[in-house]
Amino acid sequence: MNEHFTEEIIVEVPRQLKDKRFDRVLFLLLQKKFPENKSLSRGFAAQLIQNGQAILNGKVVLPRVKVLFQDRIVVANGAFVATETTYPPSEVPDIEVLFENVDLIVINKPVGVAVHGGAAGNSGTVVAWILATYPALATVGEDATRPGIVHRLDRETSGVLLIAKNNEMFQILKDAFQERLVEKRYVALVYGHMPNAFGTIDTPLMRLSGELKRKAVDMTKEMAKLPGTLRSALTQYQVVAHAGECDVLVLSPKTGRTHQIRVHLASIGYPVVGDKLYAFKPARRGEKLFPARHMLHAASLSLLLGDQKYIFTTPLPEDFRGVLYALDPVTYEATLTAIEMALPKPV
Repeated sequence: MNEHFTEEIIVEVPRQLKDKRFDRVLFLLLQKKFPENKSLSRGFAAQLIQNGQAILNGKVVLPRVKVLFQDRIVVANGAFVATETTYPPSEVPDIEVLFENVDLIVINKPVGVAVHGGAAGNSGTVVAWILATYPALATVGEDATRPGIVHRLDRETSGVLLIAKNNEMFQILKDAFQERLVEKRYVALVYGHMPNAFGTIDTPLMRLSGELKRKAVDMTKEMAKLPGTLRSALTQYQVVAHAGECDVLVLSPKTGRTHQIRVHLASIGYPVVGDKLYAFKPARRGEKLFPARHMLHAASLSLLLGDQKYIFTTPLPEDFRGVLYALDPVTYEATLTAIEMALPKPV
């Protein structure tokens, strides 16, 4: 932040903000009090609350608590002093920028690089790269641990990832994803040959208690015992090529659930090659082709910003192409061509 305050800030909740979330109210009040400070964000306000540096009526509460008219908010001394997170070069991944303008960065996320580290810290992640390369993005977004991040890819999944450079673009992108106005295309290699060239998987997902894994739910069998974690999920797919005993698919997820493509494909008996969580046991035991990571790549992403249509694409990474070649060198070039033909063309 630009300001370095030495005295605590005390504000009262005006009538028009009653019954709103504490983090939203704090952000709006600070923004009004310091209009010259363009780096303020709701994520920064939430971080102040979570750190106990912004209290409500003398108590530390959660950011989601609803405030009342004339509630008293106190922001602690020194809360606005900037604290920069730095990482040594060895902990900052090498990331290719596909596109950049004043509002947006589009990267090709490498295989094996997590988007963020969560409680484990952000060393070696996309977030570490953001903070090292674009330190001004530290206050963009609603979560200080995920600056500019509006969507994510699994650690082992490579491909197109969007990063907002300011809070206005963050909200635009967030709304676009929530309203399903972003079209994503993935390339996957799956075990076996699909019975149909085109298909749709419309199966809700739920998180298994205490686990990272998700489960596809058969509504006809489990309706009576479904937990609150159930989420609708829809994936469309096209078989574009055969590679040995495997199929190459281009998929379009219409919802953005965690592990959606991987769970959906496993649920119909065609798991992603190399998937450590969802592939069947013979594959995980090494009785079938089982590469070091799952063969899933976010190949393209399309969206409309204002009057401009954007289509961002990135080719299959080297390890994915190596697996395809090893499966069938004769059809390798034709397979790459078929994948390219099934993806939208950049504009």
